[in-house]
Amino acid sequence: MQSEQSNWFTTCELAPGVWALQDPIGRVVPEYDVQSVNLYLIEGADRAALIDAGMGLGDLPAACRALLSTPDKPLMALCTHSHWDHIGSLHHFTDRRIHAIEADRLSESYDVENVGHMEAAPPTALLAEGDTLDLGGRTLTVWHTPGHSPGHVSFLDSTSGYLFCGDTCYAGTLWSQTEDANLDDWRRSLGRLAGNGARAICGGHEEPVQEPALAARVLAALDQALAGHSQHTPFTFDPGSSKHTFGEFSILLRDNG
Repeated sequence: MQSEQSNWFTTCELAPGVWALQDPIGRVVPEYDVQSVNLYLIEGADRAALIDAGMGLGDLPAACRALLSTPDKPLMALCTHSHWDHIGSLHHFTDRRIHAIEADRLSESYDVENVGHMEAAPPTALLAEGDTLDLGGRTLTVWHTPGHSPGHVSFLDSTSGYLFCGDTCYAGTLWSQTEDANLDDWRRSLGRLAGNGARAICGGHEEPVQEPALAARVLAALDQALAGHSQHTPFTFDPGSSKHTFGEFSILLRDNG
């Protein structure tokens, strides 16, 4: 596997016991039109949870230990979904969880061009809608939020009020043109995020903390793009798709709708 680098992640405390660790994907594969992958560390009294595991290029376990109040506190690694830029370091953790729909994908090893080798990391437990993960003094509730991928999930933190929504919504280039994407599911998940009552949504890329109203704006923009009323240009990295631009974010869609 590719060598892991120290001091790779940019970290920021978002709320007491909540940190963002940003993995600089834009330095590795700039053609993806995304600058960072956001990982989130949430610490409870008894255990901690890591939401997503990045590209596998940095020493993620060490980065987590440096932030936790107790370096050897039990840590569960939670996957919002199975795409390579969110599971690269997953094999370093002994407690690995993902939605059942995408569980089999973690049993496969494969190479990512210009990045390196992704190690197999079969899940040790499965996630489902409504699950409550007790960290001690705070809980994470699992929401099934498909659309970006079929088994995509989000996590609502009972203490901060933050909803960690992975690639369902963020202020950047939203990848919705892939074979995994289902626009009807994405529309429903965006609607759920927009009306969820969370304090903020924390997406899988770019600036970590956004107002929940962003989801409503993305939903309206998606409908505008599908109706043919958007400014768009070819997305050359993925032939047959276009980038529909809406100021604070863009949406990638297949040209055939």
